[in-house]
This record gives sequence, C-alpha cells and structure tokens, in this order.
Amino acid sequence: MAHVPADDARQLFHDTNPKTWSQLHKVLESRQGKSEGIDNALIELMIPITDYFEHSGEQFPSSPEKLQEMMNHRLATTGHRGVP
Repeated sequence: MAHVPADDARQLFHDTNPKTWSQLHKVLESRQGKSEGIDNALIELMIPITDYFEHSGEQFPSSPEKLQEMMNHRLATTGHRGVP
C-alpha cells in the first residue's frame, strides 16, 4: 500500500510556500522524474489528490504531520488513484 513517509511530508510542507494546494501541486510537478528524493510513483499518486483537495475547498494543513495524515487517508480511501 502506498503511503507518504513522514520525512517526505516534512520536506513537501517545507517546500510549499505559500501553503496552498496549488503550490503543493507545483512542488510535486517540479520533483517528477528526479532520481533523488520522493518516489516518482508516489508523486504521480499525490498530484491528483492536491487537485481534489483544492477543488473540494479543503484547507491546507497546518503541519507536516497533518499533511501526511491527509494524504495517506486519501490514498487509502481512493485505491491509490487519488480520485474516487
């Protein structure tokens, strides 16, 4: 089962400025295809999740731990597609 590790969530939270879903989407896109860092397959799963949260009006989390929790919950409930 895919999940977002705590260290990846911390890095993404830190790199996302301003703290918005659309900015996180841009951060993830900038990391696609890189040989270092977050697994590319995980990035591909997270991108549609950022779109879902943005369009649903979900507030951006206030901590890396909350970001990790939200992403992992969404991965678990969508069968790893990021969308229902």
